[in-house]
Amino acid sequence: MKKSFLYVAVLALCATAFVSCEPNTQMTDGTKVWPAFNSDGKCGYINIKGTFVVPCIYDEAQLFSSGLGRVLKVKEGTTDFTYSFINAKGDTKITIPSNAEVNPFCEDMSLGQMTEGSNWGFRDPSGKLAIAAIYENVNDFSNGAAIFVNSDGKYGAIDKSGKIIVQAQWDRLADFSCELARYRTGKAGDYKYGFIDKTGKIAIDASFPTWDMVWSFSENLAPFASGTKEGFIDKKGNVAIQPLYDWVGYFSEGLAPVKLNDKWGYIDTKGNMKIQTMYDDCFDFWEGLAFVRSGSTCSVIDKKGNVKISLGDYEPVTGFFHNGLTLIAKEDITGKTEFKYINTKNETIYSVFVDGLFGLKAPQKVINKQEKKDKKLMKHTYTLGKTITVK
Repeated sequence: MKKSFLYVAVLALCATAFVSCEPNTQMTDGTKVWPAFNSDGKCGYINIKGTFVVPCIYDEAQLFSSGLGRVLKVKEGTTDFTYSFINAKGDTKITIPSNAEVNPFCEDMSLGQMTEGSNWGFRDPSGKLAIAAIYENVNDFSNGAAIFVNSDGKYGAIDKSGKIIVQAQWDRLADFSCELARYRTGKAGDYKYGFIDKTGKIAIDASFPTWDMVWSFSENLAPFASGTKEGFIDKKGNVAIQPLYDWVGYFSEGLAPVKLNDKWGYIDTKGNMKIQTMYDDCFDFWEGLAFVRSGSTCSVIDKKGNVKISLGDYEPVTGFFHNGLTLIAKEDITGKTEFKYINTKNETIYSVFVDGLFGLKAPQKVINKQEKKDKKLMKHTYTLGKTITVK
């Protein structure tokens, strides 16, 4: 599949195609460099002081994982592209064949094509082929396993040696999280959901009568819906938090966003309301902080609900802090967009203005993502370029 180079700013929580990376998955690391672009729209990496340590020579740059950053170059005047992986000094460590797709590393495995248009396999951080490219549809590794789909459309799972650990006999499997993967059975309009373990054994049967719908586990609790209300189950399928809320998110750092009477707050894993439902929107906690919205103003709060940063006219771009920095943006009266990294003290680390030539605009109310039919798990990674993608 050819890569599409959009000249717009995009913020998305879901991965493209069949590929995703679930929570509790090592998709980023502690490498303290951050992707950033210059006023010409080219990408490089900055350090904690806002100084470029990798020059802006790329068309796309991703957060580091497994000590490597995925970068992209597009051949001028064409749609031909080449991915590579670099270290924090900018040295190229892995070069991917031209026009072959590749994902960032998840749990030290990178899902990708070996040549343009080929099937998918996995590379290790040295660039060596770890699992042969024999899969037409396969996910990134999550919780030590990767979900694949065989030619009959059945789902199974492999481990990091490529060994099949769950036979391809399931109508649908979500990625493993907290050692369990959600499976689906039944026909459209009457689907049932349960969970299997990494041997393929049913851990929670789909006939369990507790829920009308259930989602994947995060921090050993899974959201479920009963009628119009939502709560959480534990790994035995028992109700851990009663379905009292209009909408619930996933637990992250011990807190989950919940919606009640059109306002958002946070509960802990015991179901205690830790931050009252007072916000118009809210987001996951990450590195002890979360973005919230009240009216037209976004803020950053701590786990006690204290406002640590008020963003004023700025909107969050990434929606979370990574190694102490987050990216925010606003559009000025001339139509230019300012993108800047700030730290947890609201100090500007790096700032750049981009004009309309590159089509990059400040996101509008980007943290109202909780309003959607299905729940997508935040991946806490992002790619900067002519297309900005947050997962």
